[in-house]
This record gives sequence, C-alpha cells and structure tokens, in this order.
Amino acid sequence: MNTLIQHILEKTHSPLLSLLLASLLFASCGNKVVLDEERTFSSTWNRFTPQEFELTIPNADLYFHVDYTVTVDTATFRYDRLPLIVDIHSADGTHRHISPTITLKENGRWKGQQDGPNRVVSARVHNYFTFNQKGTYSYQVKQGTSQYDLEGVRAFSVHIEEAKLDYDLD
Repeated sequence: MNTLIQHILEKTHSPLLSLLLASLLFASCGNKVVLDEERTFSSTWNRFTPQEFELTIPNADLYFHVDYTVTVDTATFRYDRLPLIVDIHSADGTHRHISPTITLKENGRWKGQQDGPNRVVSARVHNYFTFNQKGTYSYQVKQGTSQYDLEGVRAFSVHIEEAKLDYDLD
C-alpha cells in the first residue's frame, strides 16, 4: 500500500475523514507508481551506506515525478537542509548522478507535519524526470552532509510515479 496513504490512515483518528482523504488521493493520483518504499534508521544514517531501491521502467518514452519524504527527530537533527547524493544505475551499466537537497526548515521554522517528536517533510525533487531506457534500475541514495554518521534521521522514502504531460511535445 502507498506509504502516503498508510501515513494518512495511521495519523487520522476519524474513519470517515480517513476514507475521504484516501478517496481524494486516489482520485487525484491516477498515475502508475513504479517505486514507493521507505527505509528506517534506528540511530544514524552513515554517509557511505547507500539506501538501495530497485525499480522497473516499462518504457523509455515516459516521464516521472520523483518525491522524497524524510522523517527527522527535531531534538537531534541540527540542519535546515538535507543534501543527498543519488546514483541511478541501469541494467546495461549506464550511470546517472544527481545531488538534490531537501529543505527541512525555512527562516528557522520546520516544514512538513509534526508526528510526535518527529517532523515529516515531503518534497518533489524532480518533475518530468526521464529514464534513458526501459528495464530495471538500481536507485541508491546517500546522505550528503559532512557528518560521517548523521543523527536524527528516522526514515527516508522515495516515491516515483508516472507523470502525464499537460501538453504535446510534437
């Protein structure tokens, strides 16, 4: 089940409100999801240990939206932003390297939603992202701070879904 929907259902105490929110989400998201996975951390995120995901791209002519969600313990996470290092490997050995950053605080104020001692922040890091060929990809994400072991990150998730163009490219 989609982690965003799971989060809504877990955090909403009204069954009617949960059903309404889930219905709206399903109605607004008719796109095919190719990756929706979360990794959790018990204490720290080591900068040299990538979080590995695998996804299958059915057609190289498709476009995708890429969203990340990070959950941080606000008492121990001390940065306004979380820089990331992403390596994408295709089956034939083609490699792409990107370096997105998730903004967690703006003007000293946390973004996202409070969840107990944690803050859950979601960000779209790519609109209309393309993969150069169909097939299976390895999608690896590392934290890019100067800290060897980054404290305060509790979970990180990647959500990639097919995007429908609002216009014709021809």
